[in-house]
Amino acid sequence: MLSLILVLVIIFSVVYFLGRKESSLPPGIWGWPLLGSLPASDIAMPDQVMALRKKYGDIFTWRIGMRTYIFICEYQLIKTALSKIELADRPELYSFDVFTEFNKIGIANGNGRFWMNNRRFALRHLRSLGMGKATYESVIQYEAESLIKDMQKLSGKPTELPWSINVAVLNVIWRIVADRRYDIDDEEVLEFQELINRIFKEVSPVVLYYDMLPWLPKLIPASLNKMLGVNEYFSISQQTLKRMKEVIKEHQATFDPENPRDYIDYYLKEMEAHKDDPESTMSIRELTYTLEDLFIAGSETTSSTLRWAIFYLSKHQDIQRKLQKEIDAVVDKNTLPSLKHRERLAYLDAVIKEVARVVSLLPLSVPHAAAEDTTLNGYKIPKGSVIMCCTEACHNDPKLWEKPDEFYPEHFLDKDGKLIKREGFMPFGTGRRICLGESLANIELFLFLGGLVQNFHFELAEGEDLHPKKNPKDRLINTAKPIQVIISKRKGQE
Repeated sequence: MLSLILVLVIIFSVVYFLGRKESSLPPGIWGWPLLGSLPASDIAMPDQVMALRKKYGDIFTWRIGMRTYIFICEYQLIKTALSKIELADRPELYSFDVFTEFNKIGIANGNGRFWMNNRRFALRHLRSLGMGKATYESVIQYEAESLIKDMQKLSGKPTELPWSINVAVLNVIWRIVADRRYDIDDEEVLEFQELINRIFKEVSPVVLYYDMLPWLPKLIPASLNKMLGVNEYFSISQQTLKRMKEVIKEHQATFDPENPRDYIDYYLKEMEAHKDDPESTMSIRELTYTLEDLFIAGSETTSSTLRWAIFYLSKHQDIQRKLQKEIDAVVDKNTLPSLKHRERLAYLDAVIKEVARVVSLLPLSVPHAAAEDTTLNGYKIPKGSVIMCCTEACHNDPKLWEKPDEFYPEHFLDKDGKLIKREGFMPFGTGRRICLGESLANIELFLFLGGLVQNFHFELAEGEDLHPKKNPKDRLINTAKPIQVIISKRKGQE
């Protein structure tokens, strides 16, 4: 009996010693050995972070499970942190790693030279294909015209915004990646869109506990994962990867290295050219994960921002009318807004940016990880720490914004109505892993929203509001909620 007690005391002492908080860490909460201090399940994570910021300051520690999280809630500190190569890794989180089959490769979830090589290739070739340039303006405008035609069917009665918004955004990515597009009501693309949407909506709480307690999956019998909802999440990831593999195989069967058609062809061409290079990380597996990254990251964020924009304009009728007046004065009613109008449509750009600021679509950004021990603001950041940058805190900082709690597009305009850049604004992140689709997303939002506001007037249906309270189930992205609006054709635009 005494020997058993002695063993338990030794085990507890070792666990306590290994799990104790170092004095050199930022202040914060630590919790119990092995468990840490788990977040509340009925309060959105960003709201919990903001409450802790009031107590501990702009940088603090929160031990969640067995992981040390460092939260950074001030713009200059975030810029400094994300410029460090030591903090450019992605952490090993079950909910992310399942989409790369638990490999740290690809763009969004890759580390080291796998990430650097893929990002470098993607930036170079997406630019050469016209991403973020006027080259793809006609592609986006074609999708805008299709979207407008679809919305005309909903005119005059309360309705939720249609899935054709998401399909229009997806089609732009499909054209760049695989030189194909789908009709608005094509069953295949609707199923694919629904699959992506489920990634953000159907996350079992057990999966999130797997993130916090990495030892937990090893204790849960495989037979229980189905009952706990983990298998469903894994199935979504496998279906997404299967779709990417099918598209790649189709390209391999028709590949002509002398006439590359799209991103996949350029990748296959360069992969072949570097097949004997030991430093090359290019492979079909890498390409599969990269395509998955482009679709998941590039579709939901843009389509959700577009939905939020319509909701905010529906609520703020004065801003919507001002925007329509600007568009009507610059763009002929028989044509859609285009990039040639952009300099004279500064208010449209300002509205888009203000939507991104107010909504903070990624309120805690995408998690980073410390690849090695480093320091920040005088504190130690240990290797393996998860770094969470609270962009929402920056977007609501009264030191940076004149009216942080209001929807005020003038935040992004000077006294002459010209568009300006603002410190503290980072909807696409910042630093070494800033979103590589930023320029494309900005053009898409400009052309899509411009075309919709030119052709329709939006208002909230009776009894609807924007539901400013966050949903605790939203894991990473502040997705637009299902709100009913009334879509009316504007006079002269029938």
